[in-house]
Amino acid sequence: MAPILLYSSDSLQGLIHLFDTILEWLSQPHILAVILAWAITFTAVCTLILCLGFGPVGIGAGTVAAVFQSWMYGAFTPAGGIFATLTSMAMLGTLMPAASILAAVVATGAAIAVWALGVGR
Repeated sequence: MAPILLYSSDSLQGLIHLFDTILEWLSQPHILAVILAWAITFTAVCTLILCLGFGPVGIGAGTVAAVFQSWMYGAFTPAGGIFATLTSMAMLGTLMPAASILAAVVATGAAIAVWALGVGR
C-alpha cells in the first residue's frame, strides 16, 4: 500500500472536498438544532451541578449545599451519607468527571428528543 501524501494537490483537494462536505452537512437546520440542543443541555446541567456548592475546599458559604446542610443536619453531618460523599468527591476532584458523564447522558437524551421530534425540518 502506497503512503498517503498530504502535500500533493490531489490529496489536498480531497481534504478540501471532505471539509466542504462536512460543513454542508453541519449547516442543515435539523443537524444544527440537534447540536445546539446537546451543547445547551450539557452546559446547563454542568452549571447546575457546579452551582450546588460542592467545591474543592468544601461546602461554599451561602450555597444551596450550605443551606441544605444547615437545615437538614445542623452540626452533625453523618459520615457515609450522600451529602458527605458528594463533599468528599468534590474535594478529591472526582465530582466533575461524574457530573460531566451525567450531563453528557442527559444532553444526549435531549438531542435524541430533538432529532425524533424533527425540530428544524
